[in-house]
Amino acid sequence: LMHYAPSNQNSFTQESIKRSSLEHQTMHILATTPIDPIFHQELTSLCPIVTAESDDPETLKGHMPGAICMISRGLGWVGAEVMDAGDDLRIITRTGAGYENLDIAAATQRGIPILFAPLLGPAVAEATIAMMLFLTKRLNYWHNALLTGQWDKRISERPDEFLQKVYGIVGLGRIGRDVAKRAAAFDVKLIAYDPFVSPETATEAGVELVDLEKLLATSDFISLHALVTPETRGLINRSNIGKIKQSAYLVNFARGALIDGLDILYEALEEGRLAGVGLDVFPEEPPTNLDHPLFHHPNFLGTPHVLASTSGTEARCSHSVCRDVRSVLAGKRPQWCVNPEVFEAQNYRGQG
Repeated sequence: LMHYAPSNQNSFTQESIKRSSLEHQTMHILATTPIDPIFHQELTSLCPIVTAESDDPETLKGHMPGAICMISRGLGWVGAEVMDAGDDLRIITRTGAGYENLDIAAATQRGIPILFAPLLGPAVAEATIAMMLFLTKRLNYWHNALLTGQWDKRISERPDEFLQKVYGIVGLGRIGRDVAKRAAAFDVKLIAYDPFVSPETATEAGVELVDLEKLLATSDFISLHALVTPETRGLINRSNIGKIKQSAYLVNFARGALIDGLDILYEALEEGRLAGVGLDVFPEEPPTNLDHPLFHHPNFLGTPHVLASTSGTEARCSHSVCRDVRSVLAGKRPQWCVNPEVFEAQNYRGQG
């Protein structure tokens, strides 16, 4: 992933977009789901924004003719079939750091840049620590004890603490390092599993790199911040759950696919293997089986994939994507691009 300074490469200019819009009334920007008002404020001067009724491939294909840019949110798959339905498509964007729902290889083969906005780190890190504190301090339990007149439970039961415990981070990228920075304030020992991070990078972050088995076996707190790849999908499975240190806490702020289903989490809570589970992301979003026993366990906390979407983060990501879309359409390089090699390719669509 590259951070680019603007260049003077000629490309599809804003003026030509306006001319094309007059010539082809279908010219538009396609949003796969509802998007922040900032996009409408900053991009509708180029051409209209159309929001798809659904983000399934067949619906998206119906909106592709005339689409010069796709703004992808959620996890609806955008593959070669969708891309090929729009001959005018020049840019695909994501409004956050993850892009596993996009076929990067297919976009690269077609000369389409994938823009993204990896600016979620601080908000995710804050939310991770907040959820971990909620679980360890058993805030919901003690709140209910107060309201139900069970004051004396403070004598027989205790909340947990971070002090001098081991905090394990799965995925030590930008977000993982932001989590490490904040967790360090609680006087914990920081360890991480990430086969793509150098020991030097980990040392700079104050973290010791270990293998996954050691992290699971020794961590009192485990938070997941890895990308979903074929290697990491289902990383937390029934076998690995059994390796986790007794009474550890597990939270996931990355992607639901990192955990192999909800059953194993519920079983681990019931057995005492896990003392608490926090999820902001789920294998299915939104979850349809809200009757699953995990959701009703007293040591579970769930939120609807929202805690990183602070007003400040959403604004920063939206402004970043809008700026980079305008840059590409004006023949300049964007700041954040997943596949920067397309700018040197003969079939780069921005040159049209």
